[in-house]
Amino acid sequence: MTCINAKIETHVKDFVKGFGQKQPLGFHSEAPATDGTIAYAVLYQSGGRQSALTFDHPSAAEAMVSLIKAHGCERALAMHGIEIAPRQREAVGQTVAEYIDQHLDALSGVERKTVAEYKRYLTRDIEPVLGQIPLTALTRADISKWVNKLRDDGASGKTCGNKLGFLSGVLNAAVRDGDLPANPAAGIRLPRTVKREMEILTRAEFDILKAAFTERWHALLDLLVSSGCRFSQATALKAADIDRVSGTIRINKAWKRIPDGDADRYELGQPKTRRSTRTISVPDSVLNNLDLNREWVFTNSHGGPIRLYSWRTNVWTKSLAKAKADDPNDPDKAILTKAIRIHDLRHTAASWLLGAGVPLIVVSAHLGHEDTSVTSKIYGHLIPGAGKEAADVMAKLLTP
Repeated sequence: MTCINAKIETHVKDFVKGFGQKQPLGFHSEAPATDGTIAYAVLYQSGGRQSALTFDHPSAAEAMVSLIKAHGCERALAMHGIEIAPRQREAVGQTVAEYIDQHLDALSGVERKTVAEYKRYLTRDIEPVLGQIPLTALTRADISKWVNKLRDDGASGKTCGNKLGFLSGVLNAAVRDGDLPANPAAGIRLPRTVKREMEILTRAEFDILKAAFTERWHALLDLLVSSGCRFSQATALKAADIDRVSGTIRINKAWKRIPDGDADRYELGQPKTRRSTRTISVPDSVLNNLDLNREWVFTNSHGGPIRLYSWRTNVWTKSLAKAKADDPNDPDKAILTKAIRIHDLRHTAASWLLGAGVPLIVVSAHLGHEDTSVTSKIYGHLIPGAGKEAADVMAKLLTP
């Protein structure tokens, strides 16, 4: 963003006087000079006086407006190395948004879904607060303020961590390239938020849930709870992935949602992690109910692959509401009281297996975790007898 020359600046002083003192903070407009040159003036107030910065291009003026509104006049000026004085110094260098955009364009070896997610981070989260700050002026205080805003807007601790991790990774690249002396995001503490507890269904509760769905979806629910696979993996299954003779299914792909303007698109990609590609055993009673006479094992009403967002809205949410509703004609009807998500069927699978004494290493492979430490971290509290030995020792010590 570059301030214009002194010749035009002199003309803009007269132009600003014409506005009076009633324009809103950050107001900007064209300031035509007698020689035909067009300047773009951004008004600001300092010490009770109204002044203007002038720019060659409207995009630079608009960026300064955003910065003033987000951080105030003095901070916005300081970020661009502009002194509050009759003359302004020239501000040079990329903004945070410009640098991140350039960084994303140069990424290689990253799935398009991931790049699309990163671009959403930029446009939805980073750009409104940090985007117009010059890269070299970005401070830890700016980033801390941004993280706190994410929390205040309702983001979970994990979501805040994902977005901060992305920004920190970009800033690390800026350090490696010599554009920054140090990473201002390094060591920023994440806010602690209340984590949503997983919901585990008992067998009776699963039966209540299943009964609320039309019969065509029973096979999908049975597969989700018996295999523990993710919804994006189950809906990517093809007939060739099912082996009824060996009683196994091969999980080697998953649907990826790619943001594409107003109409998102989907493409097949690799499962979430390397070990997510796996072959697992599933009960014959589940496999025998699968329709293998079409390309996709599970389809929508048009015979095409199921999309999570429409299925969740049109099938899952409505059926869950039915499972939780009282029946005035049947006061003894059992209802579901838990607010479960589709992903909770995966948690339920892990709980049932661990509760039945299946070894942790087997459950870990069944779920496709990278190693048993991941499984233990998530489901360790579900292992029968977990913590019982410690309680027994304390009981003996406390016995008179």
